[in-house]
This record gives sequence, structure tokens and C-alpha cells, in this order.
Amino acid sequence: MARDRRTRKRSELPPLSAVPAGPGSKASLVVMVTEPASAAAEAIRALRTRIASQHIHAGGRALALCGPAPEVGCSFVAANLAVAMSQVGIKTLLIDADMRNPSLQDYFAVDKIGPGLHGALTTGEAVDDLVKADVHPNLDILFAGRADLAAQELLSSDRFPELTNTCVRDYDMTIVDTPPANSCADSRRISTVLGYSLIVARKNYTLVSDVRTLADQLRKERATVIGSVLNAF
Repeated sequence: MARDRRTRKRSELPPLSAVPAGPGSKASLVVMVTEPASAAAEAIRALRTRIASQHIHAGGRALALCGPAPEVGCSFVAANLAVAMSQVGIKTLLIDADMRNPSLQDYFAVDKIGPGLHGALTTGEAVDDLVKADVHPNLDILFAGRADLAAQELLSSDRFPELTNTCVRDYDMTIVDTPPANSCADSRRISTVLGYSLIVARKNYTLVSDVRTLADQLRKERATVIGSVLNAF
């Protein structure tokens, strides 16, 4: 019976896009590169257009992608949206802020991830020295680095807002992939620091009530929720 109450119903959040299912493996899921003519890639381009016109144009230069639960495709949307932004000349930084279960390294072919975000927050090393530059033209990536169950403490330090200030200064758009909201408070902390969030839900999987609860939590943390994405991945 619970499945009947899932995301067939409309949430009160403005839907920015609906993304059809992409191909199977994570390496092939950067559909903006592997399947640029697919319906999924077209949906990501539509999402890019909405964000560029409504968010970046209004002065927003950072965005946390948040999912209410695991397996909603948050990393898939983050990876493809970042590539889509870079493809139209927007200087973009993609950050994997899921230091509990990082996954963006599976989406991109890189030789060495390095200390990543974890290193930046533990040592204070400069972002410029830790990003993987030009993974695609106009796209740099700051991978999570080492997994750490103390991620909440690292994100609560002064170094995290200092890091994001640097990113906002140096890039036209910073997109941050976050852990599932029902497993930890990391996504709320990240959204508070960035100021803006986009909620990712999965068709026939995510409960509408969970989306509403997450939206309320983010707003209470003083983050602006710009909308939602219904993902079929």
C-alpha cells in the first residue's frame, strides 16, 4: 500500500525537470557524454536551462543536491548537471561532499583522486591544489577523498564555509553532491552554508512526504530550496 503514496503524487515544490532512466553502469551514466542524444541528456539540458536562467542569473553560484534517502540518483543528477553546465561554457566545480560513502569517482575516469575534500577540511590545504582540473572542458572536480564517519564534525568546522567561499569566488557554478538526508545531517549543514539546495526524488520510490519533510528541514536551516527533480534512474 505504501507504494501507492510514492512520487506519483505532486509535491508542492516546483518541479524543474523529470529525468528518464539512463544506461546501466555508473561509468556510462554521464549521459551528457555517453548518450548526448538520449531523453535523459535532454532532460538534464532542460534542468540546466532552468537553473541558469532562474538561479545563476539571479546571483546564485552554488547549489547542494539533496536526496531524502539513498538510491534516488542524487550523484547521477549532480554529475550530469555539472557536465551540462560546463558544456555551455560555465566554469563549474563539482564537489563530492558525501564523505561517508563517496561515489563520484566511479562516474569519471581519473588516475588518482587524492586527498580531496577530506584533505581540505583536515589539513586546510588549498582547493586549487586538491581539485582535478579539466576533467571535462570547464569542469573541475573535488572528490571526497578518504571516507570518514566523522564527516559531520569536519563539515561543521570553519574550514568548510571558507572553502565554499573560495569556490564561489573562483567558479561560475559550484555543484555539491550530498549524503542521503535520512542517514545524517550532512546535507542540511551543506545546504545552510551554500544557501541553496535542489531536492532529488526517484519515481515510484521516494515518498512525497519524505520530500516535504526534507524541504521543511532545509528551510528551517535557512537554505532556499529552488525546486525538485524527479529522477527515473
